[in-house]
Parts: sequence; C-alpha cells; structure tokens
Amino acid sequence: MKGENTAKGRRRGRAVRFLLCDPTGQPELTSSEGEWVRSPIQCLDKAVDLKPRITVVRFGEMEIPERETLLELCGALKHNRHTHQTSVLALLPAKHRMLMEDLEHAGVDFIKFMGEETVSASLMIEIIDGLGPDDRVEHYLQVVCSYLHYDIIDARHEITLCGAYLDRMVLGGKYLHEICQTEKHLQCEYFLNPRVRS
Repeated sequence: MKGENTAKGRRRGRAVRFLLCDPTGQPELTSSEGEWVRSPIQCLDKAVDLKPRITVVRFGEMEIPERETLLELCGALKHNRHTHQTSVLALLPAKHRMLMEDLEHAGVDFIKFMGEETVSASLMIEIIDGLGPDDRVEHYLQVVCSYLHYDIIDARHEITLCGAYLDRMVLGGKYLHEICQTEKHLQCEYFLNPRVRS
C-alpha cells in the first residue's frame, strides 16, 4: 500500500509540457513531454493531476453536440481552481466565427488551424513553441467578418450566411475563404453597407 501511494504521488506530481484532448483520432505521442486523452472527462482529470503547461483541445470534423461538449471542457478548464492558470489552445479545422466567439467566452487563450493530419509529439511541440500574439482568440475575431452567421442543417452540417445581406446570401468557397475570413472583409461592399434585419 505504501509503495502504491508513493508511486501515485509521483505520478500526480509529474508535470508535462502539454496535455492533448483529441477525440478525433489516435495521435502519435511517444514523447515524455506530452500525454493524450480521448474524452473531455479524462482531460479534466489529467489536467488536475499532471498540471501541464498547456492543454490542447482538438476540434475536428465532428457533430455539433460533440463540439459543444469540447466547448464545455474549455470553459471547465479555465474556470476550475486547479486548472484555470494553465493556457488552453484550441486546434480547429477551419475559421468558424461563432465557435471562436464561444471559445473566447470560455476563456481559451490560443487558436491554431489544422486539417485532419495525425498529431505527433514533435508537431505539438512545434505548434506550442510557435504560439504568439497572432494566435490569440481576439486576434482572429478581428480578422474574420463579424457578420458571419450559421444555420444548422443537421447534427453534422451547417451553412454559412452573410448577416450583412439579411442572412440571405449563402457563403462558401473562394468568397468565404478569401474575403469573409480575412481582413479583406473590411473592404467588402456588404460589410461597408450592411442590409440587416431591423
């Protein structure tokens, strides 16, 4: 019993550089600098036990209720007395204004965008070491048009609409990626002369 308690105490005291919550896949983490968990509950438990320098939450292509659960996790991490001082990084598949607003409200510190590639320990360390002011949530909210709206189609899909055009213009493809989700939206005719619902 005594040996078990000592080992448990050592595990509890072991600080790791990062904790990754990735329910979307099987990362290739063989480094002692990081640990991977699949579920939000495991993530919160490990964040308390391991005291990582940063907790990374990966939002992949997933159903909207799963996305909401990860948002709740981010809020719990930033409002828990044991974990609130640990930075939180959200890995997103795309620039989604509503999700970024929710992440800011939850207290998330950083955002990075990545596709569906497998996460390795070296990639995580590279991402974490490269974090700066341009990766702050508030920076991306300044870049992406504030008129973007989203209508849910089903549990996995939603359409992006232009709020500056009475939510009637469906946005996608080149226009969305090259104007609405960049600082070019500041010159957009709809942004400059919005037609909003009264």
